[in-house]
Amino acid sequence: MLFVATLFAQNLAANEQVELKEHFLNKINEVILIVEDKKLSKNDRNGNIVKSLTPMFDFELMAKLSLGNAWKELTKENKDRFIKLYVERMKQSYSAKIDAYKDEKVEVKKIEQPQPNRIVFVTDLVSKEEKLEIVYKFHKPKEKISAKDSWLVYDVEILGVSILKTDKAQFKEFLLTKSITELMDVLAKQS
Repeated sequence: MLFVATLFAQNLAANEQVELKEHFLNKINEVILIVEDKKLSKNDRNGNIVKSLTPMFDFELMAKLSLGNAWKELTKENKDRFIKLYVERMKQSYSAKIDAYKDEKVEVKKIEQPQPNRIVFVTDLVSKEEKLEIVYKFHKPKEKISAKDSWLVYDVEILGVSILKTDKAQFKEFLLTKSITELMDVLAKQS
């Protein structure tokens, strides 16, 4: 009986991984089509890409985790403001990286599921000259979030460097000598 239950759980996990991989690769192909559409202005292109990818990313969780313990000190209004500024920062960062796109393809090398509600895709961004390893970390929220996918990206590692950990370290250092309001003011000027 235990064997059957274990086998059933493994099959469920494998099916979720396959579905998520297909969805992920479809989103990547959708973005590539947008990037390759030479009729779009840079602003329209970037807007369409952000619109396409937003349901797949948990920017709110990323914002919260990037602040660490400082998050708990924020009022509801400041939490909302920080999330908005963080999301804008992420969108601008992603748009800047899109400008460097040169016919790369994404290949999923490995899928890991360290916990039932966590899946990790180890991918290569392959160009004619090189392979760049990018790791996408997904989580499955306990309850579905409106207008979001069921599995959401909460961190991306590029060449072993976590976006989330980098942001957290930068914000923590900033907050050693300045206030959260000053951090938000800096983020607002960047957007």
